[in-house]
Amino acid sequence: MEAEYHRWYDEFHLDEVLQVPGFVTAERYSLVQSEGSPRLGDLSHLAVFTVATDDLTATMAAFREAQQSMAQPACLDADSVVLSWWSARAG
Repeated sequence: MEAEYHRWYDEFHLDEVLQVPGFVTAERYSLVQSEGSPRLGDLSHLAVFTVATDDLTATMAAFREAQQSMAQPACLDADSVVLSWWSARAG
């Protein structure tokens, strides 16, 4: 089901997330190699979304609300999804 997952993510889900106000870009990555990193576990794919907002709390809330109506196809293992919010470190 991995091919179906990538097709769903690339052809549908990226656009779905980018409809949330504040989400401006998206990039996907595949793990090439992990040398002894216990924090990665079985994770092998990463999506990075750039968010431009003056109110991150409101943007996060808007995303969580939008998530409720986002597609959850059979190819998605919801238990494997990890959502983290990060901000750039000042210099």
